[in-house]
Amino acid sequence: MKIYFNANNKATLEALEGCGVRNVLLSHRYSYANINKFKSKFDSIFIVPGTKGNPDKYREFLKKKKEYYDYATQFDVFYNMDETLKYLENERKDGIDWTLPVLQENYLNHLSKLRPEKGSYVCLGEVHGKIETEDQIRKLPMNVKYHGLAKGKHVTQTKLFESLDTSAWISAAMSKKTEVWNANSTYSMFFGNKGKTMKPMLNHALEVYKENLEKVGITKTGVIEDEYYSLLKAPIALLFMPMCKSLRIYEENFNK
Repeated sequence: MKIYFNANNKATLEALEGCGVRNVLLSHRYSYANINKFKSKFDSIFIVPGTKGNPDKYREFLKKKKEYYDYATQFDVFYNMDETLKYLENERKDGIDWTLPVLQENYLNHLSKLRPEKGSYVCLGEVHGKIETEDQIRKLPMNVKYHGLAKGKHVTQTKLFESLDTSAWISAAMSKKTEVWNANSTYSMFFGNKGKTMKPMLNHALEVYKENLEKVGITKTGVIEDEYYSLLKAPIALLFMPMCKSLRIYEENFNK
């Protein structure tokens, strides 16, 4: 399984490059002018329209910048499969036959409308409610490849997903909270003032994953003192690196 780490500005891209991340997800609005610079820094680039995107400008981008990305979703509308299908049809009419279809809401029902060929690549979009999402994912047939849009919490489902993307790592620097991998499960860890009572646990986690901290270029002191880049990279070192090693998907997601 490939994990595509969402990057939305220069700082997050530099952080991912410094962590040895192989795969990134970018919105076309952010990457339009600079995507040619990113191709040499990452193994695989996944493009999405982003929020408040323009379908005409997105189609223009898809055709003009095709050589610089590996995958792209169709233009879609959250929770609205009818509109999403219309945009897919418009892309196909415009000669754009390589965008990945996005399923919204009732996955199984809408997958039957697409009638994908065996081995096709399809994206799973938004569904109302966590329980409903889990239930629908379990019902999906296994003759299709799936990319989970913003499905970072499903990383352990390596048999179902071909790939997925996550922006959870970015929120750590803002919320001062991350998940820490621990023997096939996770626990939450707070930084700074929020984590005063958890300092012994934080020190232990930072010591356990000291090698990962060195790989991503941060220090234990930097994390404890709330240094921005340290908090930005901490989830990579404390969660994603050890999790990928445990799931045996490290090599396809990290190069260091």
